[in-house]
Amino acid sequence: MDSIRRNLKRAREAEPMSREQYSCESWALGTLKGHVSFWADEHDFRGNKMTGHRLVSWKKEVFERIKELDKIFKEDSDAKK
Repeated sequence: MDSIRRNLKRAREAEPMSREQYSCESWALGTLKGHVSFWADEHDFRGNKMTGHRLVSWKKEVFERIKELDKIFKEDSDAKK
């Protein structure tokens, strides 16, 4: 999450429409896409589908991470103002 926060900050501080701004925003989006792909997978590291308590725990963990991302995006939005 720190890397997303750091790259959003770098993009915000870069010259508008510059290669650096584009690169930082692109990197942050690529990282986010990887996170979402990992979170959406309901299989454990052995390839077994999670069920019951393990699945509920996983969903709670993912929700906490989504809330953390929301906080990062709100901080970035407020910093642009």
